Amino acid sequence: MTEDEAARPPENQWDLGALMHAVAGVSAIVLGGLMYSRMWARDLFSVLMVVSAVSAIYFSWRHDAWVRGHGLAMLPVIGIALGYGGWSPGFTLAYVALWLAFIHFVIRGIQSRQSSNSPWQEKEGQHPVRERSAR
Repeated sequence: MTEDEAARPPENQWDLGALMHAVAGVSAIVLGGLMYSRMWARDLFSVLMVVSAVSAIYFSWRHDAWVRGHGLAMLPVIGIALGYGGWSPGFTLAYVALWLAFIHFVIRGIQSRQSSNSPWQEKEGQHPVRERSAR
C-alpha cells in the first residue's frame, strides 16, 4: 500500500462534516429565497448558515485545508449577526454571499474535474469511478 492509498479514507466512509455542510448550504439557499415572503424562513436560514459555517470550520480543520478564502465564507454569518443586530440588509448580504460561494464551488468543481490534477483521475490516467463501474 502506498502512502497516498493509506491517507485516503475508506470508500464507503462518509465525511459527516462535509455532508452536514453540503446539506445545510443547499437548504439555506432554498430557505434564503423564502425568507423574503415567509418570516419563519429567516430564522431557519440563519440557523442553517451557522450550522454550515461551523461544519466548514470543522471540515477545514479536519482536513488541514484552511485557506484565506475561508475567511470570506464567514461573511454570511456576519450578515446574519448584522441582521439580528438591527441592520435588516444583513440578511440579504448573507444570502448574496451564500450564492456567490455556491457559484464559486460549482465552478471550482467543474475546473477540478476537467484538470489533469483532478482527484477523479489516478496517476495512470484512469478514472476510478469508471473503473469500478466497468468491473
